[in-house]
Amino acid sequence: MKRIGLVGGMSPESTKEYYAILIDLARKAFGEGSDLPDIIIYSINLATMTAHMKAGRHKEVVELLSNAVQMLHNAGAELVALTANTPHIFFDELQRRSPVPMLSIVQATYERASKLGTRKALLIGTRFTMASDMYPKAFAGGGIDVVVPDENERGYIDNAIRNELTNGVIALATKQRFIDIGLHHIKEEKVDSVVLGCTEIPLLLKEGDLPVPLLDTTRIHAEAIFNAAWTKKDKRRT
Repeated sequence: MKRIGLVGGMSPESTKEYYAILIDLARKAFGEGSDLPDIIIYSINLATMTAHMKAGRHKEVVELLSNAVQMLHNAGAELVALTANTPHIFFDELQRRSPVPMLSIVQATYERASKLGTRKALLIGTRFTMASDMYPKAFAGGGIDVVVPDENERGYIDNAIRNELTNGVIALATKQRFIDIGLHHIKEEKVDSVVLGCTEIPLLLKEGDLPVPLLDTTRIHAEAIFNAAWTKKDKRRT
């Protein structure tokens, strides 16, 4: 397989999920005891990135992420992915500057939504992600509408992500509130899927928690990374 580079730390909880999913995919593809993929993780300082984002210092965010991508390239990564949704706001600029191919979580999620026949999706994630046009723009290309929670709901979701999920805290009351928000938009907005647009949210919500499909962006992205790293030679081994 091609050597995979992950820009992690956004947060450490979701970075661990990426690693675990990639290893599990390799074991299922190649069998127990087979060689596992080469994975390099460069974990950035989440607090630094968040401070830049809140202050609107987008140039500094791009520099931070671009430097991480370059470090992964220097270490031998042949493809790179950002293990979070929010930094994908800057994906196009990062890809232009990157010396190696980068895989977009937004594009991978759009492709999955399209295959599912999604027509209207609820997007939940950080306040930055919900305010961004990256998902609406990508999904519009396939005729899929994207709606976001109201201001109070966005505040609750963002606070839960920052103060609970990124610290590995999984609270039943928070899970129920997320479910209630989803149910509300299924009923009132007629959404037919929910985009878990933060790579920590799948730690809280699981398929079956709502009566519509959940687009787990962490798993979708990890699967896309694995498939991109899987060469023809690898496929002949299975």
